[in-house]
Amino acid sequence: MPTMRDVAKKAGVSIATVSAVVNNNKPVSTPLRRRVLTAIEELGYRPNLMARALQTRKSGNLAFLVTSIANPFFTSVLQAVENAAIKKGYCVFVGNTEGDQSKVAFYKERIPAMGVDGLLVVLSWDIAASDLIQTFLRQKIPVVGVAGSRVTPAIDCFVSADEAAGEQAARYLIGLGHRHIAFVGAKDSETTRLRYGGVRKALAELGMEEDPRLLVLADGYSERDAYEAVGTLIGRNVSFTAIVAFNDVMAHGVLNALIDQGLSVPERVSVVGFDDTVSQYTRPKLTTIACPSRELGEKGLEKLLARLEGDDSPPQIYHLPTRLIVRQSTRCPAL
Repeated sequence: MPTMRDVAKKAGVSIATVSAVVNNNKPVSTPLRRRVLTAIEELGYRPNLMARALQTRKSGNLAFLVTSIANPFFTSVLQAVENAAIKKGYCVFVGNTEGDQSKVAFYKERIPAMGVDGLLVVLSWDIAASDLIQTFLRQKIPVVGVAGSRVTPAIDCFVSADEAAGEQAARYLIGLGHRHIAFVGAKDSETTRLRYGGVRKALAELGMEEDPRLLVLADGYSERDAYEAVGTLIGRNVSFTAIVAFNDVMAHGVLNALIDQGLSVPERVSVVGFDDTVSQYTRPKLTTIACPSRELGEKGLEKLLARLEGDDSPPQIYHLPTRLIVRQSTRCPAL
């Protein structure tokens, strides 16, 4: 079995240079790095990860707990985390909690035993309702929160500016002339509270009256939940010309429900979503508030690695800005 010394000899460099390339812990010029990597490939050299972990007290492994891997927004965050981690020489293990407290408890026990260096978590209700974060911190394992909305002052948190995003959506619709704006969200959702809070803020600042009948809270976050919520809204016999949906997935359900009810989009009803995930693939294409999934993942990982390198500054909560993307699902209300 080839050793690091063999790689150094073949590449014509020092063992220290090979170690720097393998461990990705010191700067190495591009030509030297290429020579080392070529030698590694030709010799079939494989680093002894267990020996390295014992020597450096670092495993090179991270964990990421996601509340729903089926949610395309969280998938995008995960992809950004993984890509950035690989560039830094880290492997990311993923746990999908699915809002299940028993799974959260399982990961709380199992992940520290895996010897991970640090943990990223989506700031969801199931994580917030457990003592998982405090358990990791007590074991001196750094934790950083990315996405979600259940922020905690105990750790660094990178989240979308959800209230401002809701206000952004409402102001855009009001600017088009809409005065009766419905909101389809989810029960017991902090993100719903924040985004709808932004809608309410925009209405109040422009002197418009809020109608509580225009708020519909679904039992879940799926297209079907949103589809049924539109039926509830229509059953209230209240006038509306626009709907703001919790996210793009629910907005897709809203679009389908409106079309099935004979209400054309955007001619009769305008629709706005959040996240910019499936918005380009709906019919009509969805106007949305884009939330910075990639930036959330990259900045969260960057902060976690800084903590691993000894950054002991006080934890902060970072609200990343969103942006409006206008597509085909919105227009001025019909006269």
